[in-house]
Amino acid sequence: MTPRVAALFVHPLKSAAAIAVNALALDDRGAVADRRWLVIDDDGMQITARETPALALVRPTFCDVGGHEVNTRNVDGPLWLDAPGLSRLRLAIPTTSATRIVQVWKDRVDAQDMGDEVAGWMSDALSRPCRVVRLADQAHRPLAAKYAGPLPHVGRRVAFSDGAPLLILGQASVDALNARLVEQGGDVMSASRFRPNVLLANTTAHEEDTWSRIRIGEVVLGVGSPCERCVMTTIDPITGEQGVEPLRMLSTYRRQNGPVMFGMNATHEQPGTIHVGDFVSL
Repeated sequence: MTPRVAALFVHPLKSAAAIAVNALALDDRGAVADRRWLVIDDDGMQITARETPALALVRPTFCDVGGHEVNTRNVDGPLWLDAPGLSRLRLAIPTTSATRIVQVWKDRVDAQDMGDEVAGWMSDALSRPCRVVRLADQAHRPLAAKYAGPLPHVGRRVAFSDGAPLLILGQASVDALNARLVEQGGDVMSASRFRPNVLLANTTAHEEDTWSRIRIGEVVLGVGSPCERCVMTTIDPITGEQGVEPLRMLSTYRRQNGPVMFGMNATHEQPGTIHVGDFVSL
C-alpha cells in the first residue's frame, strides 16, 4: 500500500500538549504556529517538560480574534491555554514591537514577552517562576544542514523547535515498539509521546529512516537526520507522570552511536499545505 498521512499535529507552545489538525499549513519556518510560543526562566533560558513535566499538561487551543475555537487547521493567531486547577487564559498576539533575547539550546533568539499576567498564570501552572514569550516576526534562528536532507539549508530559519521544521513518524514504527512493550508486560504507548507533526500510515516499521526526498500531497520534503530521543518520551501526555518507558525499550534496539533515534527530522522545500489522507510519493 502507498504511505499516506494518518494524522497531523501542531505544538504551538514548546513542550505543551499538541493540537490535532486536518490540514497542516507550512510557512518558511515550518508548520504555521508550531513552537512559536516558549516558556522561559528569569534569565531567558528555555523551560521544557524535560525538567518541568507539568508543562506537558498545559493544553493550547487555536482561536480567532473573537476568541472562538478554530482547531481544524493551524492558524498563526491567539491561543487559549488550559491547565489543571486554573481558569482558562487567552494569549493574544503582541501589539508591541519590543523584544528581548531568549536562549533556545545554543541559539539566542528575538522574542516578545507576554507580560506579568501571563507570567503569573504560567508560574502557577508549573509551580515555578517563569515567563511566556512569542517568537518575534523578524527572528532568524538558522536551520542546520542536518535537518534538510538533500534540500538547501542556507538562509532558512526555524522557530522554537529543537531544530527541525518538521518531524515525521510512521505509525508502524510505534506499533513495532508497542509489540515489544506488550511482550514484556508493559503498556501501549501513543504516538503523541513522540510529538510528530506528520504521522503516517501504510509504512513498514522505520521505513521513514530510509527516505531522502519525498512528496506529501503538494509538498516536497527533504528527510534529514533521525530524531534523537530523551526523557520527554517518558512523560505521560495525559497525566504528566514520568516513568522509564518507552526510552528504556527503545535503547535496546534503536541506539545509533549512543543516542536513541526514533522518527525523522524533515524540512519542506517551500510553503504549502499537507492534508490528512495525502499520499506520500517516494
